[in-house]
Amino acid sequence: MDAYIDLANLRAYAKSGGHVDFKTCTDMLRQNFNLCFTFDKGLIQREKKQAQMSIMNLIRQLTSNRGDSESIKWNVNYPPRPLSEDVYEAMNIRQLTSIYLSDDENIKEMVGHGCLLFSEEGNEIKTLENLLIEGKPATKAYALRDMSDWSLIENNASPCTDIIVIDPYFFAQSDLLYEYNSYKILESLAKWNKSHALNIVIFTFPQHKDDATMRNVPFVTIERQLKSRILAISGVEPKLTFVKLPSGKEHDRTIITNYKMFDSGDSFKYFNDKGENTSHGRWFHVHTHGDKSTREQAVAYLQDLQELIDDLKSGLSSIIGDKKSNLLKF
Repeated sequence: MDAYIDLANLRAYAKSGGHVDFKTCTDMLRQNFNLCFTFDKGLIQREKKQAQMSIMNLIRQLTSNRGDSESIKWNVNYPPRPLSEDVYEAMNIRQLTSIYLSDDENIKEMVGHGCLLFSEEGNEIKTLENLLIEGKPATKAYALRDMSDWSLIENNASPCTDIIVIDPYFFAQSDLLYEYNSYKILESLAKWNKSHALNIVIFTFPQHKDDATMRNVPFVTIERQLKSRILAISGVEPKLTFVKLPSGKEHDRTIITNYKMFDSGDSFKYFNDKGENTSHGRWFHVHTHGDKSTREQAVAYLQDLQELIDDLKSGLSSIIGDKKSNLLKF
């Protein structure tokens, strides 16, 4: 994962050494991030003496015991300035899962979009905290039977351009229960998004042959309902795509966004209309891309999904909807 850091943000971050999460965030950057400083290192020498000492102390903390000099770069000319609201469209997966501590004239707008982790000067720790799960940059396992609602997803949602859902049985229930599961999950994940079209891709079975009471998934009805709900949150209608999974493909239950990944021991349809947990699974995991191995796993998973999409392209009815994503190509 890459962290793009402007001088003004580095200076402000260095001043926040007394913050309770300073050490955790600094260790996370040192252990799990490639550091892409967007300015020439020589500019630090022009800082006032106290600021210069503070910045150099922080750099020592960030760069010591890394074992990989290639993971530290100076004078990186990215992202393009001034920042523009369509910058996401030209980004690759690596850039879409990076963080940006940026001193830019449009930084408030970029933060407000809720698409990626952008930080204006002085909010560096707050931005990095979004990658922590209960105070740590690590996977957290929760006993599924202890869950009474979807607050674990809502509380761990991060800015995102895309939500990728892989669950063969995501819609294997009556329309009524979408309110308590499928719709609720996607609404929770979309909570950061404002004034920018969110891409949602759902991999699911079109039919449920193991249950005679289930009919074909009503994709048209779901699309209308879901777009209306996300529109009410973000002010912009999302782009929605369904990929109809062939039988025997992708039985994992996983959700991937730009900075988080969620996986379940059971299909994401835990709750009934009485608020009761009816799942028979055991564990629910929340992963952060602030951990290098998690990010690598998420990227590998996306590559597998891309291969599946490429195989299905010849069957036009297998992929329906807007066919828009930043993390996947249709």
